[in-house]
Amino acid sequence: MTPRFLLDRSLGQRVLAERLRSGGWDVRTLAEEFGDERAQRMRDEEWIGAGATAGFLLLAKDHRIATRPLEAQAIYMHEARVVVFARGDLTAARMGDLCLEHEAAIQRLATVHGPFVFSLAEHGLARKRLAAP
Repeated sequence: MTPRFLLDRSLGQRVLAERLRSGGWDVRTLAEEFGDERAQRMRDEEWIGAGATAGFLLLAKDHRIATRPLEAQAIYMHEARVVVFARGDLTAARMGDLCLEHEAAIQRLATVHGPFVFSLAEHGLARKRLAAP
């Protein structure tokens, strides 16, 4: 089974999604999944819960998602599987390249039961401590 990925709105609507799709990934943006108007209003804990419940592996830009109480609780409660970028200053093109460079490791996460947050950097994936029970 091919993993499905849901992109946080902070990752943009086109460049990263198109880059990953060109690599054969099954990717949806929040706007595609929930409609643009709703996607713009969704709190982080809401999209995390909805995406995890729908079976997506979540991609987000903000690595602090694992330590903020509401987001960490949503990840924990919904057994979310999340990959975040270690650096917030990466371009969408570079984020796409990183995902494709570490594709095998990222896609293996789709077979692992959540909750978890992994950070993606040049050297690969590193598990982040989730600030939840």
